[in-house]
Amino acid sequence: MTAYQNFWDAEIETLLQQLDAPQSLQDNIVDTLHNSKRTGIFPNQIINALRIGLSVKEGHQNIAFVASMQSGKSGTIYFLCNYVLPAIGIIKEYESILFVTSMRDTDLYEQNCRVLQQEYYDCVTGNMKPSAVKVMKMSDFFNHPNPHKVVNDYDVQLIVRDEDQYGCGMESSFELAFFAELRYRLPDIKLLAVSATPYDILDAQFTGATDVDVIEGVRPPKYYGISEMLKDGLIEDIPHGFKPLQVQEVKGEEVFSIHPKTIEYVNHLNTFENGLGIIRESNTTRAIELRRLLKKQYKMQCTTIVIGSDIACDFGINEGIKEVSDLILKRGQRVVLIIVQALTAGKDLGIIKEKVRFGIEPRDRQLANGAQGITGRFCGYHNNRNFKLMASKGLLEHYAQFEQDWEIFADEQWRNQLFNSNVRGLSTHTKFVKTQKEGDFTPIEQIEPLTYDQLLTEEGRESLSFIDDDAYHRLLDYFEPTFYDVSTKGTRFKQMGVTVRIASSYNEASNRVYRNWKCTQQDDFGNIFFKKNPYQYGILISNYPIDDDRNTLGFTGIKIIQSGKKEWRNQETNVQNNSMYGSNEAA
Repeated sequence: MTAYQNFWDAEIETLLQQLDAPQSLQDNIVDTLHNSKRTGIFPNQIINALRIGLSVKEGHQNIAFVASMQSGKSGTIYFLCNYVLPAIGIIKEYESILFVTSMRDTDLYEQNCRVLQQEYYDCVTGNMKPSAVKVMKMSDFFNHPNPHKVVNDYDVQLIVRDEDQYGCGMESSFELAFFAELRYRLPDIKLLAVSATPYDILDAQFTGATDVDVIEGVRPPKYYGISEMLKDGLIEDIPHGFKPLQVQEVKGEEVFSIHPKTIEYVNHLNTFENGLGIIRESNTTRAIELRRLLKKQYKMQCTTIVIGSDIACDFGINEGIKEVSDLILKRGQRVVLIIVQALTAGKDLGIIKEKVRFGIEPRDRQLANGAQGITGRFCGYHNNRNFKLMASKGLLEHYAQFEQDWEIFADEQWRNQLFNSNVRGLSTHTKFVKTQKEGDFTPIEQIEPLTYDQLLTEEGRESLSFIDDDAYHRLLDYFEPTFYDVSTKGTRFKQMGVTVRIASSYNEASNRVYRNWKCTQQDDFGNIFFKKNPYQYGILISNYPIDDDRNTLGFTGIKIIQSGKKEWRNQETNVQNNSMYGSNEAA
């Protein structure tokens, strides 16, 4: 078995024990994984669903599920709602989960209905059963005739909010529907926000506006995302002022021409027997003109199609993707697809990803849409490594850092670099500003380092008297190669009042254990552990051996940090979050 197989076997077993799950859930997990090609559910989605289920069982009201684009979030929610939550008694017969599509996108809504509302197979009873998920558009949730009636009619126990950065401002219908009404009438109802870029809820967690439990999605070895594209050198930085279609004024008239880089990329497509190239244009008028020029220049070499919501486009979004799929997969053609405000979060190109030859994404002012647009649609589980992508490399490098370590969202230097690169926002309602605001500060009362050898002594155990024996032995297990040589992101210590950081949970570039190792009693406990919860102890764990190249600290052991009483101090930040989770002020 591979290291990853060993990891997910052990992780699933541990999570089932923590959930005190019945045998029926284990049986359905085994059956689902044995039939993954039919079910479309894989180990990472099972682990994600179990982690979220544990968070729900522990009573968290606001939960954020952060997972890479096209990594299987829908499958995670499907398994969570139909297998995990009913098995652990959170969802009973005739109760349901409401899945709200925040974007008012009919195609995405229909896609979610197909995936999440389909019947599921219970291998224990041998029967097909109705899905516990009810999919609803944001607008319908708000006007049906009111959100409270929706929750009562469907006996909703949990609301899942898809693509959290959309419709989340104080003026949004969800803010009014959920927080202003539902949480007031039903204070115990739970919210799960699902996105690759949930900056809105993460900012609320960081500033302390609300208590959020963040669940990080497992990233399987076969997943190919933005981090991997950058590593493989597939992304070319977009030239300053670039537009796919150029325009010049000649004798008082506008003369259009194709940008040389656009020509270069279309020529790359034409070196293949078949395939797809995607170009984003800012409006329909420009897209139609670019189509005219490309058809004129490449009449016999490729087909050019415009998709968007305007009647002048060749197809709508959903119909256009189907047409492109037929042209490439069934007729072996080369297609240039020009998109106008389309092909964003949630759109799945499916098996066409194997045939993608290039993408041109000019958007570079907002992190979420710049990453989730054309680039994000190329992410997923495929073997295509022979494509060209032109986009804002700086923006994508920052997204890749977030993808590897979501807590970097709170790093002031990371934010400043984005701001200085002319990126003006993280998402629709989470924008950069230059301001100051008061905030919480948790002082450090005591710091005690212990080597691994000291951990094994009676004195070392005494220093850790605030944890029980199970947690103590679990801590020692972190120093075994069977733990640190596999993906350990998302591992939970499961000890009341204690939070930990483990070196093997981070990559070398952003290892937060080593970056925070030299902390002093003048530092903020909350910044070191990115927790605004009242933890009494934090433990930094350097679990690599001293002679391991990954151990840049030259120390194997732990550092115990005891927190003091939270204080109110002035602090600087540069994010304004008009979020439903907090106040409509600079945060």
